[in-house]
Amino acid sequence: MAALFTGEPPGADALRARVAERWGALPRLRRVLLPPAPPVRLRGHRWLPLDRFDVRRHVTAVNTAVAVAVADGTGSGAAFTALLGRLVTRALPAGLPPWRLTLVRGAGRGRFAVVLTAHHALLDGRSLEILLSRLFDGTPGRGARRGTGVRAVGALGAAGPDRPRPPAAPGAGSGRALPQPPGLRPRPDLAWTEVDADAVRAARRALPGLGATLNEVLLAAAAGALRTVHGDPDRWPGAPRPLYGSFPVDLRTPREDRMLGTAVSAVRVPLPVTAADPAERLAACRGALSAFGPLHGGADTVRRTVAAAARLGPWAVRLLASLSCAPGFCPVTCLAFGWPRGPWSLDGRPLERIVPLPPVLAPGAVCLALTDYAGVYTLTAVTHTLPGGARPLAGALTRELALLARRPEPAPGAPGGPAGPGPARTSRAGRFAGAIRGTRNGPPR
Repeated sequence: MAALFTGEPPGADALRARVAERWGALPRLRRVLLPPAPPVRLRGHRWLPLDRFDVRRHVTAVNTAVAVAVADGTGSGAAFTALLGRLVTRALPAGLPPWRLTLVRGAGRGRFAVVLTAHHALLDGRSLEILLSRLFDGTPGRGARRGTGVRAVGALGAAGPDRPRPPAAPGAGSGRALPQPPGLRPRPDLAWTEVDADAVRAARRALPGLGATLNEVLLAAAAGALRTVHGDPDRWPGAPRPLYGSFPVDLRTPREDRMLGTAVSAVRVPLPVTAADPAERLAACRGALSAFGPLHGGADTVRRTVAAAARLGPWAVRLLASLSCAPGFCPVTCLAFGWPRGPWSLDGRPLERIVPLPPVLAPGAVCLALTDYAGVYTLTAVTHTLPGGARPLAGALTRELALLARRPEPAPGAPGGPAGPGPARTSRAGRFAGAIRGTRNGPPR
């Protein structure tokens, strides 16, 4: 996760002192992951707790020159983006607690960034938010949480009688995979861009009643963007089976709201890539998510499966991991969350935006993340497909969000429609009715 600030960057030693003061007492950041002892097949990794961590080895500073200012809203600073890609793909050093903090000087005209990377065995995405909010100056915590799972099916009654019927929950089998031209080796790639806030809000109002959650919007936009980038879905490997996507669900209870660690599970749903209409794709994602009920739904199934494998031994966990990394099992992951309300700053330097940095998944997979900080939406695409595949996918997804935001007005003569014939008009963001609902790592709020 990267945090972009305006102003002159602090000194590296000043940042290290702040890290030592605010993170030094956290036991989670003082754990080293040790490899399995012989026999490797029968033993798992283990944690070695340390008395402290060496702040100079964990907090580093780098400089980068950005040709295009980040302030233009395109996220097209090539050098800064390339640096983020290297930070995401570079392995964490062995023998140290698996996390690092990087101060990036020159992340745009009058800007700098603080980038936190960690192994998922140590910290999940929610933990990165907790740590950074503890490091920065601002309101601690998010306040009372209003839910920890996907939206309840009962709540969808307000959406009207024409809402889509929830499909059956997807099975555990494999689905179709994203196409990979022969002879080209998959390579990790990263791109990020600002997303028009009005388009996101309008897309969330495009469903009747409660409106769409951020997860539903992102999954629907991802389905359309993949059609644009990869062509006819009927020609993808594994067709006509479904293309599966997933999104995380935070399993922390309200009492565990500030707990560090890995406390997330995932829900796997079929993505409507065969639907040609953006509105149809959004309605299909609503139906797919509503099939899982009010709380953990499919996330509980995943958690129970992993727990059962762990009881059998490390070999079973490795087998489960290898199956889940198959190209057709779940090649699309979507992360949607909002940063806690601010304002936030670092020694008086205001926080401008949060850039999510999702992990590099198995070859043939893509991961899309959308964050909201103070009405500034930032989208990041991390692909492990064709070389240079992240930028086209990010561009296609922003266009899909704009398509979802467009809803034609009623036909001439219909209630609320124009009096006579004329060209079709597109609704502006302020004309949509319905409440706005949000998500963070899965739950609506």
